[in-house]
Parts: sequence; structure tokens; C-alpha cells
Amino acid sequence: QVKAFGPGLEGGLVGNPAEFTIDTTGAGTGGLGLTVEGPTEAKIECSDNGDGTCSVSYLPTEPGDYLVNILFENAHVPGSPFRADIQIRLANGHGKLSAVFVRNVCCTVSKAFCRYLTADIVDPSKVKVSGPGVGSGVRANIPQSFTVDCRKAGVAPLAVAVTAPKGVAEPVEVTDNGDGTYTVAYTPSVEGACSVSIKYAEEDVPRRY
Repeated sequence: QVKAFGPGLEGGLVGNPAEFTIDTTGAGTGGLGLTVEGPTEAKIECSDNGDGTCSVSYLPTEPGDYLVNILFENAHVPGSPFRADIQIRLANGHGKLSAVFVRNVCCTVSKAFCRYLTADIVDPSKVKVSGPGVGSGVRANIPQSFTVDCRKAGVAPLAVAVTAPKGVAEPVEVTDNGDGTYTVAYTPSVEGACSVSIKYAEEDVPRRY
């Protein structure tokens, strides 16, 4: 199980690195994803400590609430997302900007290994969905599938749910193809219109399918 701890998950001051640690020693090999959402873009640094832990810091440049999302194998670790209150000492207090920027850092964890790879913007509106499994010709008891293309949307967790006409959740298998696309497979158990829900970064994907 992945654990995250440190003062940077609770708050900090503008212009000072907000630091925390991620412990992956009990989780084995898997993909670790980090995002920081806040009033302004915050640079993130991630380094391997050589003992199964990663030291992470982000640099907030504006005051306000920052959400720190930590995911392992596309699932939030305990406590994530963490809400950090970043403050600045001013005589007249501080405000918050309305624009929200997302800074994404992708780390690969294999035993005691963490490596800074890239940074980009997560945009669920750029996710594309295609395939017969989201069409009108779906029949009961016949395996269905469709593809979710996230290559232009940044790195974020994908969640897919299929609901039968009477509100029963159908089993869904999501396969990561390793190229930014996912194959989703399910078998409807009854006749009727199924509801397909697709969320990326916890936001609904536009229904263009």
C-alpha cells in the first residue's frame, strides 16, 4: 500500500517549496501519477531516495487552495486528493485567482525507483471514444468493446461504468494499451439501452460517441 505524508500535503507559504514523501515500499511495481491543481501552475519535482520512497515538492506562486492528487495504478492512494492551504503574509489578507492550472508529473515506480518524466496539462475534453460498444446496435449476452483515446488529454485516471436498463452495474474490463489508449470490454446481461459513463481526471468525457 502506498503512503503519502509531509507538510506539503496540508499547506505552506507562497514562494516556498511544499514538500512531502511518498512511500511505495509496500506496493510493489506500478505507475505513480502526481497532479497539483491550484490558482496557478506549480512546478513539481520528484526524486528517488533509493529506499522505496520518493521525495516530492511543488512550488506555489499564488495563495489559495491546492489539490494534490496522488495515484498508484490509476487509483487514489489513501487520503488523496489532499487539500493544501497555501498562504501569503500581507497586511490586507490574500485572495484567490479564478483560473485553475493543472501541472502533471508522471513517475514510474519499480521497487525503489522514481523518475521525473514529463509535465503537461490534463484536458478531459480532448478524450475521444469510438467503437461498436458505444453504438446503437448493442445486443444482450454478446461481448462488446470500444476504445478510449487519451493521447491528447494528458495523464490522468480513467473510470468507466456501464449500467443496465434497470440500474444494475455491468462488469467492465479496462485494458491499458500502453500508448495512451484504453480498450473497454463488457457483456450486457439484458436487452435494452445501457448507460455508459466515462470519466477522465474525475470529469465527464464529452458525449461525442
